[in-house]
Amino acid sequence: MIRKGCTVACTKRQQGLVLWIIGVGLLFPLFFQLSGRIYNSVHPVIDSGGIIKQLPLPISLLACYGGLLLLADRYRQAALAIKVVAAMVLVMVLSLVLAGPEIEPRKVVLIIQVLLPMGGLVLGQLIEDKSKVIPKAFLGVLILIVPAQLIVGWLRGNIGLTHDLHFFSIYQHFQFVPLVFVCSYAYSISNLWTEYKKVFYLLTPFMYVYSVASLSLLTMFFLISFISAYSFFQLKRYRKIYAIILAVVMIGGIQGYYSIMKNFIMTGQSADNMMTWQYEGKFERINQGKTPANVEDRKGDWKLYYNGIVESGKTLILGHPAPFPREVKTSAHNWYLDTAYNFGLISLLPVILLLIYTLNLLWQGRAEWPPGTLWLAAIVLYLVVVDSNFKVTLRQPYPGIFTFFMWGMLLSNLRRINPKRQS
Repeated sequence: MIRKGCTVACTKRQQGLVLWIIGVGLLFPLFFQLSGRIYNSVHPVIDSGGIIKQLPLPISLLACYGGLLLLADRYRQAALAIKVVAAMVLVMVLSLVLAGPEIEPRKVVLIIQVLLPMGGLVLGQLIEDKSKVIPKAFLGVLILIVPAQLIVGWLRGNIGLTHDLHFFSIYQHFQFVPLVFVCSYAYSISNLWTEYKKVFYLLTPFMYVYSVASLSLLTMFFLISFISAYSFFQLKRYRKIYAIILAVVMIGGIQGYYSIMKNFIMTGQSADNMMTWQYEGKFERINQGKTPANVEDRKGDWKLYYNGIVESGKTLILGHPAPFPREVKTSAHNWYLDTAYNFGLISLLPVILLLIYTLNLLWQGRAEWPPGTLWLAAIVLYLVVVDSNFKVTLRQPYPGIFTFFMWGMLLSNLRRINPKRQS
């Protein structure tokens, strides 16, 4: 029986069960609201208006902090992550106290938003997964949700992703969830390919269609880049047929579904106005040789936040007394600019130093890391360096916890492979 934590006396089966619960809980896109109900709405929540009671919260919060309690006896393994979180708490409290004459409640809420996902970093470092339970759990969620989400949408005349799965709804089904799903797919296939080839042959076409249906350029770019690199790796090390099948299915699946989607939208058959707006703002502008509308909008946001950061020496170091009013901007669409504006450059130091430390570990051991660790590193770097420069990924509970969890697992892998390199 699991009591205060998963102690040495726990059986292997109990430890595996804990990992299954953590893996499924972190990825499964089920959201609840503080009103006490499961998020299930015909119309997607685009903006909660700052009303916390209406904000859909992921069950990954429960999986993350429940997992921390179950694995609490291993806390020494997460010494690095704990130090990083403690440093973030310290610099944010300094900013809160020194940036303005009074403590602004909205800034306190923002501190909680930034710190809450970082529990995933600690949890990731606590994971010992020799049986590859986490990628198996991810794979199980993908097999269940991805085809279902696509089919439900098709039955409703919607060729894009639907947020409403009848029993529950998926929050941020266009912006954040698709990239998390595609990254979890990459992690699963890079760890389980040998044992589950047939499963991946069936799932992979759905993932291609899913990425296109999301209309997320960052999601599509990652999937295409990953499959191209992974196919090359398979071509180099294993049978050519595996790489050829992956590449052909990818090209055919993405191009084919994109053509169908384009025809649906251009002929007015789409039942989803949001999808039509997203397509015209992104892909139609790209076809015309223009910058996507969302990127143009982000340029304005980045300039606004950058000017605020360099407004004075105090704002540069400690940030502003309060965030922008919601009617002006809700975020910078860039985690680094957003955090620096609100808490100063000192607030970026823990994460940037951890990133440098991670890169240094990878470089030092570049000749000895196994492929699975390198693929995990690629996933983490894409989420932390690329995606977080276009979105506030790291302060959103669902993608933030997932990203920090993967980062923590990467650090755990690096420590386990060569503990002498860990401080």
